[in-house]
Amino acid sequence: MYKYFKFIFITVILFFWWLCLPPNLYPEFYKYVDEQGRVFYVDDLSKVPEAYQDQIQVYREKYDNLSEQDRSQAMQREREQMQQNELEKQLRLNEQLQEVQAAEEAEERRKAAEAKQKLMEMMQTRVIVDGNRILVPVTLGNNGIETVVNLLLDTGASQIVLHREVAAQLNITALKKGLAQVAGGQNIYVETGQVSFFKVGPFNMQNATVLIIAHEGPAVSHRGLLGMNFLKNVQYTIDYQNQVIHWQPPQTLPSEN
Repeated sequence: MYKYFKFIFITVILFFWWLCLPPNLYPEFYKYVDEQGRVFYVDDLSKVPEAYQDQIQVYREKYDNLSEQDRSQAMQREREQMQQNELEKQLRLNEQLQEVQAAEEAEERRKAAEAKQKLMEMMQTRVIVDGNRILVPVTLGNNGIETVVNLLLDTGASQIVLHREVAAQLNITALKKGLAQVAGGQNIYVETGQVSFFKVGPFNMQNATVLIIAHEGPAVSHRGLLGMNFLKNVQYTIDYQNQVIHWQPPQTLPSEN
């Protein structure tokens, strides 16, 4: 708003400077009287109708035809009127500036509310609650291929675990192979791989390590486990009733190499 107030200041200075001009700087005025006896003062000779050109009287000021006292009073009235007009003009300008400022503030509030709403939406993820199990939708990307799967939130799993069909879909290369012990004590064959990115809610984990297993047994509604190499870096609460995870503001997730 600085530029608006600067404009007002300059306008006021110029106005009072004009009021202080010496009389000899005022332009000439031309007087004529029409057929109805009305007196006219104009500042341009071309504005005088041709029929009245022979009666033109020229004045340095338009009140030169008055006595000194009447002229002084007339000029004072004119100055007061000009000051009043200028004040009214400034009031209108101030009102316009206030309207502009109010509109700008309303737009800022609207944008802030919109940004807050988007942040709230980004900071929560709708999940599937199946008894005590939480199925979380995640986005996986690797070698230009992207897919969305549900993973079972499991704080007992040290790593993100993917079923083999998901790994095959993403063309994940096995970096290591071996045995891993699972709940119950048995050992299973696993492969270690890496995905280009791993997105959950507002978080994007680059070069995430994953374990690949062959799922055996009855069909399940998830395609792996959301393990601690992701969960240890985030804070969250689960709204079981509304089936939503609320995330705390994201911290930068470290890349895994």
